[in-house]
Amino acid sequence: MRVRQLKMLLTASALLLIQWTFATADDAGLYAKPVDPNSSYVRIVDPQATSVVIAGLALNDLDQGMSPYVIVKPGEIEMSIGLEKATLSTEPGKYYTYARTADGREKLYVDAVKDDPSKAQVYLYNLSDLRMADLFVPAAKAVALRNVAAGEAGAVLLRAPLALSFAIQSDGRTILETGTVDLKRRSGFSIVLTGTSGNYH
Repeated sequence: MRVRQLKMLLTASALLLIQWTFATADDAGLYAKPVDPNSSYVRIVDPQATSVVIAGLALNDLDQGMSPYVIVKPGEIEMSIGLEKATLSTEPGKYYTYARTADGREKLYVDAVKDDPSKAQVYLYNLSDLRMADLFVPAAKAVALRNVAAGEAGAVLLRAPLALSFAIQSDGRTILETGTVDLKRRSGFSIVLTGTSGNYH
């Protein structure tokens, strides 16, 4: 399997949308005080999707199948991914990622957001066909997250501020590498792993 550089784009949060990129994303907006503390937050991840609709809001020209977080009223909401439709029941103050895994299954994640004044939170979503994926920190020569199974997600709190690069490993071999990430206190950063048969993103 060849090593490929992950595309990285750090973005700030907007008033009504919290922007995430497909491969990696700065999630600092998750830690800011929400417009409505009783709101719910929903996004869609589907590598094949170019447009989605979340609670009536159409999002087009998606960056590699990743939608921004959308602030919605708690309760049942409707979503569309191409011609497919889904209904999601949301609760106040929770963050949801509705994703499609490498084998085509639909997966709903309830994203845990931990507010630590001295640390940053790093997430890894394994939507690929890799049985297990580790999040490795080359500078520390240490594994930050171990054995994130296919279709699952993990998170770790790291000391901040700190500039680090990460590697995705499987069975001790590096599959992908990120560029340098500027981790900030009370912020978050996500890495979404997709792909099959040695072609990973």
